[in-house]
Amino acid sequence: LPDFHARYPDIELQIGVSDREVDLIGDNVDCVIRGGEPIEQSLVARHIGDLRFGIHASAGYLERHGLPAHPRELEGPDHLTVGFLRPRTGRTRRFVMQRGEEQIDVRGRHVIAIDDGDAYLAAGLAGLGIICVPEYMAAAPAARGELVQLFDDWRIESMPMHVMFPPTRHVSQRLRVFIDWVTALMQA
Repeated sequence: LPDFHARYPDIELQIGVSDREVDLIGDNVDCVIRGGEPIEQSLVARHIGDLRFGIHASAGYLERHGLPAHPRELEGPDHLTVGFLRPRTGRTRRFVMQRGEEQIDVRGRHVIAIDDGDAYLAAGLAGLGIICVPEYMAAAPAARGELVQLFDDWRIESMPMHVMFPPTRHVSQRLRVFIDWVTALMQA
Protein backbone atom coordinates (compact mmCIF):
# COMPACT_ATOMS: atom_id res chain seq x y z
CA LEU A 1 0.00 0.00 0.00
CA PRO A 2 2.84 2.52 0.52
CA ASP A 3 3.78 1.90 -3.12
CA PHE A 4 0.19 2.55 -4.24
CA HIS A 5 -0.01 5.72 -2.17
CA ALA A 6 3.31 6.95 -3.57
CA ARG A 7 2.07 6.43 -7.12
CA TYR A 8 -1.43 7.82 -6.53
CA PRO A 9 -1.29 10.22 -3.56
CA ASP A 10 -4.68 11.75 -4.38
CA ILE A 11 -6.60 8.47 -4.21
CA GLU A 12 -8.16 7.80 -0.81
CA LEU A 13 -8.53 4.12 0.05
CA GLN A 14 -10.99 2.73 2.58
CA ILE A 15 -10.08 -0.88 3.13
CA GLY A 16 -11.99 -3.50 5.08
CA VAL A 17 -9.92 -6.56 5.90
CA SER A 18 -12.02 -9.59 6.72
CA ASP A 19 -12.60 -13.16 5.68
CA ARG A 20 -16.36 -12.55 5.61
CA GLU A 21 -18.12 -12.08 2.30
CA VAL A 22 -19.11 -8.52 1.51
CA ASP A 23 -22.29 -7.49 -0.27
CA LEU A 24 -20.80 -5.09 -2.80
CA ILE A 25 -24.05 -3.36 -3.68
CA GLY A 26 -25.55 -3.28 -0.18
CA ASP A 27 -22.31 -2.20 1.48
CA ASN A 28 -21.48 0.32 -1.28
CA VAL A 29 -18.10 -1.28 -1.98
CA ASP A 30 -16.25 -0.63 -5.24
CA CYS A 31 -14.44 -3.97 -5.40
CA VAL A 32 -13.38 -7.00 -3.39
CA ILE A 33 -10.52 -9.46 -3.62
CA ARG A 34 -11.73 -13.04 -3.22
CA GLY A 35 -10.10 -16.42 -3.28
CA GLY A 36 -11.51 -19.46 -5.06
CA GLU A 37 -13.57 -19.84 -8.17
CA PRO A 38 -16.12 -17.04 -8.51
CA ILE A 39 -19.67 -18.19 -7.93
CA GLU A 40 -21.44 -14.82 -8.14
CA GLN A 41 -22.45 -14.61 -11.77
CA SER A 42 -23.72 -11.08 -11.15
CA LEU A 43 -20.17 -9.72 -10.62
CA VAL A 44 -17.29 -9.08 -12.99
CA ALA A 45 -14.34 -11.22 -11.90
CA ARG A 46 -10.79 -10.48 -13.05
CA HIS A 47 -8.20 -13.15 -12.26
CA ILE A 48 -5.24 -11.46 -10.59
CA GLY A 49 -3.06 -14.38 -9.56
CA ASP A 50 -2.90 -17.60 -7.61
CA LEU A 51 -2.28 -18.04 -3.89
CA ARG A 52 0.20 -20.80 -3.05
CA PHE A 53 -0.18 -22.74 0.21
CA GLY A 54 2.02 -24.83 2.46
CA ILE A 55 1.51 -27.06 5.49
CA HIS A 56 3.25 -25.72 8.60
CA ALA A 57 3.58 -26.40 12.30
CA SER A 58 5.16 -24.39 15.07
CA ALA A 59 8.47 -25.56 16.47
CA GLY A 60 6.77 -26.00 19.87
CA TYR A 61 4.04 -28.18 18.38
CA LEU A 62 6.64 -30.42 16.72
CA GLU A 63 8.57 -30.74 20.00
CA ARG A 64 5.40 -31.99 21.74
CA HIS A 65 3.91 -34.14 18.97
CA GLY A 66 6.81 -35.11 16.74
CA LEU A 67 7.31 -34.61 13.02
CA PRO A 68 4.69 -36.35 10.88
CA ALA A 69 6.30 -38.36 8.07
CA HIS A 70 3.21 -38.58 5.86
CA PRO A 71 0.11 -36.35 5.48
CA ARG A 72 -2.19 -39.26 6.46
CA GLU A 73 -0.74 -39.03 9.99
CA LEU A 74 -2.75 -35.81 10.41
CA GLU A 75 -5.89 -37.97 10.63
CA GLY A 76 -4.48 -40.17 13.40
CA PRO A 77 -4.47 -39.77 17.16
CA ASP A 78 -0.98 -38.25 17.41
CA HIS A 79 -1.61 -34.98 15.55
CA LEU A 80 -4.01 -32.06 15.51
CA THR A 81 -4.80 -29.50 12.86
CA VAL A 82 -6.33 -26.07 13.26
CA GLY A 83 -9.60 -25.99 11.34
CA PHE A 84 -10.23 -23.11 8.96
CA LEU A 85 -13.94 -22.36 8.55
CA ARG A 86 -14.96 -21.57 4.99
CA PRO A 87 -17.02 -18.36 4.81
CA ARG A 88 -19.64 -19.72 2.41
CA THR A 89 -20.29 -23.10 4.00
CA GLY A 90 -19.09 -22.87 7.59
CA ARG A 91 -17.30 -26.20 7.06
CA THR A 92 -13.61 -26.66 7.72
CA ARG A 93 -11.19 -26.63 4.82
CA ARG A 94 -9.56 -29.92 3.95
CA PHE A 95 -5.89 -30.33 3.05
CA VAL A 96 -5.86 -31.65 -0.53
CA MET A 97 -2.30 -32.62 -1.44
CA GLN A 98 -0.64 -34.20 -4.43
CA ARG A 99 2.70 -35.94 -4.95
CA GLY A 100 3.22 -37.15 -8.49
CA GLU A 101 0.11 -39.13 -9.41
CA GLU A 102 -0.90 -39.65 -5.77
CA GLN A 103 -3.57 -37.30 -4.42
CA ILE A 104 -4.95 -37.34 -0.91
CA ASP A 105 -7.70 -35.42 0.85
CA VAL A 106 -6.87 -34.99 4.54
CA ARG A 107 -9.53 -33.82 6.95
CA GLY A 108 -7.36 -33.80 10.07
CA ARG A 109 -8.48 -33.71 13.67
CA HIS A 110 -8.99 -30.31 15.24
CA VAL A 111 -10.03 -28.98 18.63
CA ILE A 112 -10.34 -25.41 17.36
CA ALA A 113 -11.70 -24.00 14.11
CA ILE A 114 -11.29 -20.35 13.10
CA ASP A 115 -12.83 -18.16 10.40
CA ASP A 116 -10.12 -15.49 10.14
CA GLY A 117 -6.75 -15.95 8.43
CA ASP A 118 -4.70 -13.94 10.95
CA ALA A 119 -6.27 -15.73 13.92
CA TYR A 120 -5.73 -19.05 12.13
CA LEU A 121 -2.03 -18.29 11.72
CA ALA A 122 -1.82 -17.17 15.38
CA ALA A 123 -3.37 -20.48 16.49
CA GLY A 124 -0.76 -22.37 14.49
CA LEU A 125 2.05 -20.25 15.93
CA ALA A 126 0.66 -20.93 19.42
CA GLY A 127 1.04 -24.68 18.77
CA LEU A 128 -2.67 -25.54 18.67
CA GLY A 129 -2.22 -27.65 15.55
CA ILE A 130 -0.85 -27.98 12.05
CA ILE A 131 -2.02 -25.31 9.60
CA CYS A 132 -2.35 -24.89 5.85
CA VAL A 133 -1.55 -21.23 5.15
CA PRO A 134 -0.63 -19.10 2.17
CA GLU A 135 3.12 -19.02 1.65
CA TYR A 136 3.27 -15.25 2.04
CA MET A 137 1.74 -15.52 5.54
CA ALA A 138 4.19 -18.21 6.62
CA ALA A 139 7.34 -16.60 5.18
CA ALA A 140 8.31 -14.30 8.08
CA PRO A 141 7.52 -16.76 10.93
CA ALA A 142 9.37 -19.50 9.02
CA ALA A 143 12.41 -17.24 8.55
CA ARG A 144 12.42 -16.63 12.33
CA GLY A 145 12.21 -20.38 13.01
CA GLU A 146 8.70 -20.12 14.49
CA LEU A 147 7.09 -22.22 11.76
CA VAL A 148 8.40 -25.32 10.03
CA GLN A 149 7.14 -26.33 6.60
CA LEU A 150 6.03 -29.96 6.40
CA PHE A 151 5.70 -32.38 3.50
CA ASP A 152 8.03 -30.55 1.10
CA ASP A 153 7.49 -33.20 -1.58
CA TRP A 154 3.70 -32.68 -1.55
CA ARG A 155 1.95 -29.91 -3.48
CA ILE A 156 -1.25 -28.14 -2.50
CA GLU A 157 -3.42 -26.75 -5.27
CA SER A 158 -3.14 -22.99 -5.53
CA MET A 159 -6.20 -20.84 -4.94
CA PRO A 160 -7.16 -18.51 -7.78
CA MET A 161 -7.58 -14.91 -6.66
CA HIS A 162 -9.97 -12.45 -8.29
CA VAL A 163 -10.78 -8.80 -7.98
CA MET A 164 -14.53 -8.52 -8.34
CA PHE A 165 -16.86 -5.60 -8.92
CA PRO A 166 -20.47 -5.05 -10.00
CA PRO A 167 -20.96 -4.76 -13.76
CA THR A 168 -23.39 -1.89 -13.24
CA ARG A 169 -20.86 0.18 -11.37
CA HIS A 170 -18.87 2.62 -13.48
CA VAL A 171 -15.23 1.60 -13.38
CA SER A 172 -13.69 4.93 -12.53
CA GLN A 173 -10.09 5.78 -13.30
CA ARG A 174 -9.34 5.42 -9.57
CA LEU A 175 -10.78 1.90 -9.47
CA ARG A 176 -9.05 0.96 -12.73
CA VAL A 177 -5.59 1.98 -11.43
CA PHE A 178 -6.23 0.08 -8.18
CA ILE A 179 -7.22 -3.06 -10.10
CA ASP A 180 -4.14 -2.76 -12.33
CA TRP A 181 -1.90 -2.16 -9.30
CA VAL A 182 -3.24 -5.14 -7.31
CA THR A 183 -2.95 -7.36 -10.41
CA ALA A 184 0.71 -6.42 -10.84
CA LEU A 185 1.32 -6.92 -7.11
CA MET A 186 -0.14 -10.44 -7.16
CA GLN A 187 1.89 -11.41 -10.20
CA ALA A 188 5.19 -10.14 -8.77
